[in-house]
Amino acid sequence: MKQATNDPSSEGKRALRQEMRTLRDRLDAASRDAWSARVCDRAARWLTETGAARPMLYAPWRSEVDTGPLIERLWRAGLPVLLPRCEPATRAMTLYRIRSWDELMPGAYGIREPDPRRATRCEEGEWPDAVLAPGLAFDRDGGRLGYGGGYYDRFRERMDAAGADAGWVGLAFEAQLVARVPLQPHDAAMDAVMTERAVYIGPPGGAAPIAKAHEEESEA
Repeated sequence: MKQATNDPSSEGKRALRQEMRTLRDRLDAASRDAWSARVCDRAARWLTETGAARPMLYAPWRSEVDTGPLIERLWRAGLPVLLPRCEPATRAMTLYRIRSWDELMPGAYGIREPDPRRATRCEEGEWPDAVLAPGLAFDRDGGRLGYGGGYYDRFRERMDAAGADAGWVGLAFEAQLVARVPLQPHDAAMDAVMTERAVYIGPPGGAAPIAKAHEEESEA
């Protein structure tokens, strides 16, 4: 596990982002595919365990954990898949229900996002009941280092303000774990972090079903 700086400043985070982006991009592609499949299996078991009916995922970008197998599994099960679209003008994310890959297009940052002309936009207040989030680095206590845009942080603030309850899970490779993500007071921790090797439970009072699913998996 990498020993990360504890510097929560913008400069400290910027340096860690660059380092972790390079590290992840250098992971062997075949290994990333195999590890992604394991992470997707863990996430699928958790979604089943919690009875999530409106999961929010992401379309993978560059060397992120590939959520494609999980998304297609959910489609086959007849579940709606919610994907975010970043809106640079408002610095907010809007949610869309996605039924096929044809409903995606390159977004403002080059990431595949819902095409407003094809996908179905969720109504305000139609919140997800599970959020699976990407990131550049995580720690075993649920700390997450994103890409610096703050989109997920603001989306979570909106959900919290609306009283929407959802389990927040970071998806990552074990190589992305650091000893401690440098967090600022407004940075919210994930309820859990799932890698190809394990499930790491976040702060006390997090999503109990995640801990339960992890315990059952460990006993198997």
